[in-house]
Amino acid sequence: MLKKVSRLDYFTLQVFIGLVELKSGSAVAERLRTTQSKVSRCLTCLREVLEDELFIRQQYGFEPNQVAVTIYPMVKTILEQYDKIVAATIDKGAEPYQLSVATYEQWSLMAMNCVHNTCHCIEGGVSINIQPWTDKIHQRLCQGKVDCSISTEPINHPMVNNFKLGDITHFFIVARRGHPILSSDAPLTQMFNYHIALVNTHLQEQEPHPIEVYAKARHIEIRVALKSPSLRMVVDHVSHSEDIALLSSAMSMAYFENRDDVDYLDISKIWLQTTELETQSYYLHCHKGIKPELTHCLRRVLTEKLHEMQAHCDQVAQENTRDLPTL
Repeated sequence: MLKKVSRLDYFTLQVFIGLVELKSGSAVAERLRTTQSKVSRCLTCLREVLEDELFIRQQYGFEPNQVAVTIYPMVKTILEQYDKIVAATIDKGAEPYQLSVATYEQWSLMAMNCVHNTCHCIEGGVSINIQPWTDKIHQRLCQGKVDCSISTEPINHPMVNNFKLGDITHFFIVARRGHPILSSDAPLTQMFNYHIALVNTHLQEQEPHPIEVYAKARHIEIRVALKSPSLRMVVDHVSHSEDIALLSSAMSMAYFENRDDVDYLDISKIWLQTTELETQSYYLHCHKGIKPELTHCLRRVLTEKLHEMQAHCDQVAQENTRDLPTL
């Protein structure tokens, strides 16, 4: 038996830990920067040495059986001791935890860049790898190829935890400075007199924007000039045209608040009082393979950031009171 156990080297034990945490051979291969065939060979070795199947293949990947669950903390301890041996021979501080996060543009600008300065739950800190939002992010997150994401829809998957960060409570019309819509006494009605630029977070599904659903229900003609996942592109577009942009979320305010070529109208009260208009929420999605303490820290930091930006919007609205009518 001792001769067989010697086949369980450091890398093979890493594969075991990865399969328990990520439940996906391809995700483990990506984490360890190796090939799926090498992961498969390691799994075969584990099964032969321990004389147990260890994992059951399910629709979403590998599910550890009772033996794998039982030995998981033991293997984890062995790997931690290996790491301590290596660390004791290397004269340097702890490396930052590499965290990959995929999210919308407005979150990557405002919230993500402060996480590594705020999260102190991991020795060595956290290094953020921001990835752009694509249609494949949900799939990559479920496979463990992305650690976290932020979106407006919960993800229903056994390997993903969803945490609500807060509701989207602020809405703005953005246009070039001096545009007639900015002095309108009925902006939600008169906005349809212009071509409208919208932010589209559903890249392939082509789901209608809430204002499109609203216009259709009221038989209002709506002319969409542009749809883009980039807030910067939408704001740049209206800055030199007669078109107007409809933007949502306090997180988007940084893209237009301090520009000298555009101005904005806060229509949050009107929007929230209009029952036909849809409102959404932000969710943090975390793969179950990342450290629990980091998950809790991220949830706290991002929730605080959203509330901070919403409070800023409210403060600005109070300082620049606009008499907007209700519908």
